[in-house]
Amino acid sequence: MRRNIQVLPTARVEAFSDGVYSIAITLLVLELGVPDSSEGLMGKLSDDWPSFLGYLVSFVFIGGSWLSHVKLTRLLSNSDDVFVGLNLLTLLFVSLLPFTTSVMANNLADAGQRPAAVLFGLNLTLASTMSAVLCGYAIRAESLVDEGERPVLRGLIRERRNYTAMFGLSTAVGVFLPAFAVFFYLAISAFVMIKPLIRLEVRIRRRHQWDRDRDQGDDQ
Repeated sequence: MRRNIQVLPTARVEAFSDGVYSIAITLLVLELGVPDSSEGLMGKLSDDWPSFLGYLVSFVFIGGSWLSHVKLTRLLSNSDDVFVGLNLLTLLFVSLLPFTTSVMANNLADAGQRPAAVLFGLNLTLASTMSAVLCGYAIRAESLVDEGERPVLRGLIRERRNYTAMFGLSTAVGVFLPAFAVFFYLAISAFVMIKPLIRLEVRIRRRHQWDRDRDQGDDQ
């Protein structure tokens, strides 16, 4: 017998998720220490490079994850209790990032760099995995996404799976080369952030090319 799943509006899911994302991304900056004096200021700041690197990686990851979440919720016509539960699990790993970022930053330059980098990578991988699972459930559910939006959602699912695989591989690299793994985390997260800008640039170029072709056709 099929279980009755309650259909819910998306507005509160979006509002709660946006709140968690904004709080998590704000908490990151609180982990950056301020030098207690101006003497040797640049040296003190440069010595704290792991904290700034961790902040940058987590900021762009959370920003990219939020962008994907916005794309997903834009495609939804409804949500349900299963979707809400999966969304909470996604937010669990997102909200954990300030902690794992701090652990990584505090240990990246010493003997604890390997477990710290792997822990950080696992957090990124699990957050990305849950984002892919969330998208996958949305397309399998009967009433959450209109038929016309499903091709777009399939593309989003492919993206999230690819990013998850890349984060997983980077975490495996962290077992042997922790510092390199963190830079891989940064590169992947940055690509997630800038990909919409790349697409926008492609659209603009295509539009300009179409306008030029049309003008040439008119001249002939």
